[in-house]
Amino acid sequence: MKDLREALLDPSPKGISEHTLSETVARNEESVRQSIAHGEDLEELRGAAFHNRTWVISDRFCNVGDGVDSLEGYLHDLWHMYYQVARHTPHETPKHDRVVLDILKIQGRGTLTRPVPGLYGVDIARTVEGTLWNDLPFLVTDMTKFWVDNAVKLSSAHRINFASFLAKLAATRVSKDKMCQIALVLFRSALEEPRELNTGQGSDQEDRNRDMRELDLVYLLPCVSVWIKEAGYNLMQLSDVSWNDCPSAVGEGGSMFVESELEKRCPYGFTPWRWMYWLKRLYEIRDEATEAKEERLEEYATDAFESMLGAAVERNSEVLRAYKNAGKEVHEDKYLACLKDPALSLEELAMGRMDDAAGTE
Repeated sequence: MKDLREALLDPSPKGISEHTLSETVARNEESVRQSIAHGEDLEELRGAAFHNRTWVISDRFCNVGDGVDSLEGYLHDLWHMYYQVARHTPHETPKHDRVVLDILKIQGRGTLTRPVPGLYGVDIARTVEGTLWNDLPFLVTDMTKFWVDNAVKLSSAHRINFASFLAKLAATRVSKDKMCQIALVLFRSALEEPRELNTGQGSDQEDRNRDMRELDLVYLLPCVSVWIKEAGYNLMQLSDVSWNDCPSAVGEGGSMFVESELEKRCPYGFTPWRWMYWLKRLYEIRDEATEAKEERLEEYATDAFESMLGAAVERNSEVLRAYKNAGKEVHEDKYLACLKDPALSLEELAMGRMDDAAGTE
């Protein structure tokens, strides 16, 4: 145990050439894309990731004796394969849940070790982002990059599949909650930047040239809703403790949030005030969607709003106390009035749903 502890406390490796690594990863990613384009079965690709790729990494470190730096490319390949499988698998199916379970099983394989030359000691497979497999190195970094670089270009179906995969992983508290930083990126784009409800000019299809400014709320709100559905408790708890263990570019607020009264209280990462702003925006979007007769948007906003409020009541969230102690300007905001008596607001929402259901019969 002493040898294991000392190995864990050794300085971290510096990694290999960024240029060499990026070229290798790019070639392998293109190979996976071409395989899917030519009809390779997703279950075969998933099996190759879960069995073959992880075996190669473990064997090369534990038995062949390769340095951990030389395995970094294999790790990036592994996470890219799971990104592709996740976005192509319908998110409301058991198959999608099994993709998430794969990641947890990989983490459960524990720390890779091997004897060091000589009589005593062990060597730990430790990368610049933690140990294999306990810390799932580069998982959060790569998934964040895949979302930032590709989410806008994906088809609507693939976008929500990928968002759901990330949210389900976040709900397991994998990688010490850091997966939740992707929610900050998404919520900033969807709720904190000016965006039309639905101009009718967008497309559900993949478009490699699409820009984030071209995406209306009708294409982003489903992803927000699925994050709140799958990982809403996690997002609320991180807000309660003002979690900001993420890069500044990821944690910063969008232009509308920055200009709001709530931003002045705590502008960065997850905070009770930012959580309130998201709640307020969902309420506003619901009203705008109702007026515009955008029923699908109205439903997504209502579901997300109701889930957030319900979680705050159930867990007696710090958000409720932050609201109670806020100033007059916050208390007079009609879109935050639901926080004065959130339990009553939930009852009213439920009654409204019942009335709507009765009206359609």
